[in-house]
Amino acid sequence: MPSVLQEWVADLPLRAQGTLLTAVRGCDLTPKLPLDSLERRLVAAIRHSFMVPADLREVDSEDGCFFQSSTPIHLRPSELGHYPWHWLSHIVHAVEVLGFCHPDPLVASAWRRVYSKLVRSFHLNPETHEQWIERMSEDRIEAGTVVS
Repeated sequence: MPSVLQEWVADLPLRAQGTLLTAVRGCDLTPKLPLDSLERRLVAAIRHSFMVPADLREVDSEDGCFFQSSTPIHLRPSELGHYPWHWLSHIVHAVEVLGFCHPDPLVASAWRRVYSKLVRSFHLNPETHEQWIERMSEDRIEAGTVVS
């Protein structure tokens, strides 16, 4: 049975897979226009990095399409400042997964650049790969952080 997820995603820890899925949906506050806004391009590029399009001809076919193959490495994080932190945190975490785990080194590198720009714009320190692994494999029952 075909999947909407690229094959490499199945090899990720379940928490990392779930993290990617939280970024599939754009923010409800995103206006329809302009179709080429940063937030629309960013989510479309995230989708393209780990999902399989139903029709390859639609990728990059026009502004605002569901899949866009260009990672927006020249983004200005301040353009996202009016969005809720909850939605932005899903984007930041999904971008982090892509930066650490994408099998194509060029794609992973581009997402690491985006991740670094985003976290630094929020005055945060980027996680190291080791810190990310530890967080992804945390025993939340033992730590008492199932709901935090």
